[in-house]
Amino acid sequence: PGLLSLPPNVPPAALRSLIVALALGALATSLALAIAWTLNTPGARWRDLLGEGMVLVGLTASPLVIGTGLFVLIRPLLYSFAVALWLMALVNAALGVPFALRILVPAVAQVRRSHERLAQQLDLPPALWRRRVLLPGIRRPLGLAMGLVAAFSTGDLGIIALFGSSTTETLPLVMFGLMGAYRTQEALSAALLLALMAFGLFAVFDHWGRRHDPR
Repeated sequence: PGLLSLPPNVPPAALRSLIVALALGALATSLALAIAWTLNTPGARWRDLLGEGMVLVGLTASPLVIGTGLFVLIRPLLYSFAVALWLMALVNAALGVPFALRILVPAVAQVRRSHERLAQQLDLPPALWRRRVLLPGIRRPLGLAMGLVAAFSTGDLGIIALFGSSTTETLPLVMFGLMGAYRTQEALSAALLLALMAFGLFAVFDHWGRRHDPR
């Protein structure tokens, strides 16, 4: 019942969380796809392992520490509370790349093994091959990766907790504030909305990938 009587600052915060999650998911998935393509190009195996290892090192970094470092660097040049949202998206996109990469690397490798020789015989331009063969062939893992990154970014409470304001707060920050004010029922309603958003984003993108899977 609390979903019908949420505090007035919850819907705008939920919308901001949704926008940031979609932007973050698109950015992280695009970066992961580009890296997966590079790692699957013919070359030395040690180079591929080193490249993938460097990306996975990002899992050891704290988004709060990275965000604080970025804040210290850019504050003398340009800073406003609106920058906090984009800082959060940028940092979490970088931290979401390893998760998307583990899904996309084997998928890209399988498509290249199955179709690259035929593409070479047909003399397909690289851009056409990626658009007509690669992307349709990895639609299912692409949807899974996008849904995963977007879902976990919805509940992020790292950088925005330090640098957010009333005009840039996201849903997790609002929920945290309600808990701190002992407004337990409203916090529970916000938590339920957050869970529904995260599950909904994952379900939508995963369904998109499965629905358009050519296999």
